Amino acid sequence: MLQSVPMATVNVTLRLEALFSKEDGWHVASFPALDVSSQGRTKDEAERNLIEATQLFLESCFERGTLDEVLKGCGFTPLREGGHQNERGEHLTVPFELVSSRNGSPAHAG
Repeated sequence: MLQSVPMATVNVTLRLEALFSKEDGWHVASFPALDVSSQGRTKDEAERNLIEATQLFLESCFERGTLDEVLKGCGFTPLREGGHQNERGEHLTVPFELVSSRNGSPAHAG
């Protein structure tokens, strides 16, 4: 008899300061904290394109095993409970999802 494989999902939501400008008729959107930018004909299109570009960037980093290194290199550190967040300006949220359908014991670094 075949058993179904339990699936685990990790949902991460990043909240990043977004900067917007208009250059040569294009709306440019960027997340300076990750050095990711995109553009669109409208501000909404630039925002959607920026979120998609950031999701692809994070996915690529994860697949290459460099996500931890990239985030640390951008100055990210864990925010401990009770920590202080100094937020200014406009922020956007970027959903990022990882799914596992692994059916064995957890992998161990070694």
